[in-house]
Amino acid sequence: MTKTGRNSMAEAMTVLVTVAMWIAGAFGVIGIPVLSLGLIASLSNGEASLPGIEALADGVSPGSFVIALGLLCVIVPGVIFICVQMRRILLTLVEGDPFVPENAGRLSRIGVAIAAMEIIRIVTLLVVRAMPSLVGDAPPKLSTQLILWISVAALFILSQVFREGTRLRDEEKMTI
Repeated sequence: MTKTGRNSMAEAMTVLVTVAMWIAGAFGVIGIPVLSLGLIASLSNGEASLPGIEALADGVSPGSFVIALGLLCVIVPGVIFICVQMRRILLTLVEGDPFVPENAGRLSRIGVAIAAMEIIRIVTLLVVRAMPSLVGDAPPKLSTQLILWISVAALFILSQVFREGTRLRDEEKMTI
């Protein structure tokens, strides 16, 4: 395929996805230790201290910290993984050739990652709800979002479209 010039919109989106990836990483680096200390404080009658750090978690159930910590430990790597896949797709677009076989796999991996994060979120909520000592009087609400599952289905459909488009393009190249 001939190059028609660089795609400035794809370049801008690559920058935005990279920024989102770094922000997710920062949330993990800051959030995981803070929530871990909060969980320790919550389990230790509302307070915990380390040299130079004092944590107060009076009135916050350990279940809240378990949910937040568990989800953060899943969401941060998941978002980083999705951003890496999107960057790779965008880089092929910047180069002027997005219909490569690898992009079909990348779209499928993004769909699997989103589905896995949602399933892990639901399982985490179910586990915490099953432990009344962790949640106290207010168990977390269990819900799922239909639009999320529709988006996962759309990613798998787009993956198949890319796969077929790549096959047709390769077939056309072989035709004299």
